[in-house]
Amino acid sequence: MAIPDILLSNPLGLLALASIIPLIILYLLRPKTMNMNVPSFLFFLKRRQQRNKLSLLLQKIIRDPMFLIQLLILLLLSTAIAAPYIMEERVSGQHTVIVIDNSASMQAGGRLDTAKELAAGRLSTVNSVVWAQNVPVMALKEADRTNAAEIIDLTPQRAVTSDLAAATTYAKRLAGPGGTIIVFSDFASWSGDDPLVAKGLAEQDGVRVEFVQVAEASGNIGIVNGWLDVEQGDYTLNLAIRNFDDKKKTVAFDVRTGSDKRSGSLSIPAHSTRAYIVPDLQTGITKVSISNGGALSLDDTAYLYIPSAAGGRVLLVDSRNEPPTGIALSLLPVSVRHTTTLPGNLSDYGVVILGSVDNNSLGPNAAKALGNFVKSGGTLIATASVGSMGLANLDSSLLPIDIIGMSNETDLKMISESPLTSSIPLSDIEVVRHIRGTAPDTATVLMEGLDGAPMLSHWRRGEGTVIYLGLNDITGDDAWSGFNTMPQFPLFWKQMLDWTGGTYVDEYNVRTGSVLRLPAQQTITNPDGTTQTTSNLWVDQSGLYYIGEQVMAANLYDAEESDVDHISIDASSTSSRYTERPEVIRSEVKKDLSPYIIWMVLGLLLLELIIILRRRELF
Repeated sequence: MAIPDILLSNPLGLLALASIIPLIILYLLRPKTMNMNVPSFLFFLKRRQQRNKLSLLLQKIIRDPMFLIQLLILLLLSTAIAAPYIMEERVSGQHTVIVIDNSASMQAGGRLDTAKELAAGRLSTVNSVVWAQNVPVMALKEADRTNAAEIIDLTPQRAVTSDLAAATTYAKRLAGPGGTIIVFSDFASWSGDDPLVAKGLAEQDGVRVEFVQVAEASGNIGIVNGWLDVEQGDYTLNLAIRNFDDKKKTVAFDVRTGSDKRSGSLSIPAHSTRAYIVPDLQTGITKVSISNGGALSLDDTAYLYIPSAAGGRVLLVDSRNEPPTGIALSLLPVSVRHTTTLPGNLSDYGVVILGSVDNNSLGPNAAKALGNFVKSGGTLIATASVGSMGLANLDSSLLPIDIIGMSNETDLKMISESPLTSSIPLSDIEVVRHIRGTAPDTATVLMEGLDGAPMLSHWRRGEGTVIYLGLNDITGDDAWSGFNTMPQFPLFWKQMLDWTGGTYVDEYNVRTGSVLRLPAQQTITNPDGTTQTTSNLWVDQSGLYYIGEQVMAANLYDAEESDVDHISIDASSTSSRYTERPEVIRSEVKKDLSPYIIWMVLGLLLLELIIILRRRELF
C-alpha cells in the first residue's frame, strides 16, 4: 500500500522549529568552576576529563530522557502549526444519507424516537443527515458515525408537513452515484411530489434508496381547522374537531382567556367532523384544549390572539371643528368622540386618533398619557402634523418614525402590502409636503416616500400598537396632499379601524409552515421556550411566538397530519429501480493530521510529568 504524501496548509509554521535552539543551549550551559586544593592524581584525571568535556556533555544530553522528550514535543508542536494533512481517496459508495421525517404526524406514538433509534443503527463510514420538513434541512454533511448519531438524536419535533420527495432529491445530490439513501418516515401524508417518483429517479441515477416505515395504529382526535368571526365588536371562534377513530368519542373542552375559564363537551361519531363554537371571546390570548385527544397531542390545543385594543371607543383629537377625518368616521358604524384637546383620562377608549393638533391641543403631559395608554393595550394613530412632531420630540420611543424635519414634494411607493394599504391609490395621490424621517429597526413600514421617509408605519409598544400616517387631512392652501378629497378616504379609515379592532387577525394568527418576513432582525421566543434572532421567521411550532412585544399564535390545522392511522405508502411493498453504475466514483478528501499530533504531545507531556515525579524534582 502506497504511503500518501504529507502536505502542509501553513508551511511558514515550520519556522517554529527554531524553538529547539534555546532548548539545546539551555542543556549545554554548565555551572561555573571553583578553585579548590586537590591531590595531584585527581588533577591529572580532571585534565583528561576536560579534553573529553564536549563529547561527554553531548553524550549526557542525548542520554537524558527529559531532553529527548522536550525536543520531540517542540518538533511535534512546530509540525502541528504547519497544519499537515494528507489526501484520502473516498469511494462514493461509502456515503449514506439518513433522511428523517420530523413532520407533525411523526410525534404520534413515539414514531420519531423509533426513527432515531433505527437510523443510528444504519450508519456507514461517511454519513449525512437530512430532516424532511416542508423544506428539506441539511442537519449534517459527510461526518463519521459518532457525529452522525449525535445529530440524529437531536432531530427536533416540528408541527409542519414534510416534502419527502424534495428531501429524497436533495439527499440524492449529497450521496452521489453509488451512495445510499435511507428514508425513515410513517409515510402517512406529505406535501409536494410523490416520494415514490423521487425514489425511482434517484435509483435510475445509481443511488440506492430504502424506505423504512415507522408507524403503528394509534387512533386520534384533533382540531383540524379554526377561524374567527367578528361582528360588531363580538368575537366568535369556530373550531372543527375530527374523530379519526373507528368508534364514537366524547371530548371535553377547556377554554381559557386570561382569567376567564369555560368548559364544554362534544360527542363525535367515528370518522366524522363536528363544529365547536366559542362565542363572546375577550381580547388577548385564548387557549382551547380538548381531552382524550389520542396519540397526537399536537392537535389537541388551538391558540388565538386578538389585539388588546379591539372593541373600544374611538377618540379623535383635532383642533378643528369638522375635520375630514371626523366626517369619514361619522359614516362608519363606530362610536367616535371628537375633542379639540387631549383628555386626561383615556381609559374609556380603545383607539386614539391625533389629527391636526398642536402643543395647546395635546397639553404638557401628552407623551406620558399616550405612552401609558398604548402600553396598557390601546391603539394610537398619529397623523402627520406640527403637533405629532412635537410629540416625537417629547417621547422619541412612541412614534414609529425618527423625525428629521420637513420636506416638500414626493411620490409614494409600496413597501409591504397590508389591509391598511389596499384602498390607497398611490399613483393618484400628490404629496406636496411631508415629514422627513427614518423608521426604527423594529417598525413595520407599509408605505414610504421616494426619499425613504415613512408614510405609513406601525409597531408594538407594550400591549398596544402605534400607527404613523404621513398623509394628513389638512385642506385649503395649506394642504399636504389631496388624499382626503378622494372617495377612497372613508374606506381607508374603515379598514384602519377594522385592522386595529381585530377584524384582520390573520397577521396575529397563522398556520405552521408559514414564513414571515420581519422588518428587521429581531429576537423571537419560540413556543418551546428557545430563542432565535432572525428577520425571516419560519413558523414550525404550534403555540405562541413572542416577536419583541408582539404576540403571534400558530396552529397546525391540518387534517392529513392529524390522521396518523392513514398510511399512504406501504414501504415493505415498494419496488426498486436501482441501476448500478459500472464506474466507481472516487473523490479525494482532505484529512487533517493536526489532532493526532496534539494527542501525541499530550502523551509526551504526561510521560515528562511521570519522570519528574520519580526524580522528585518538584521539591
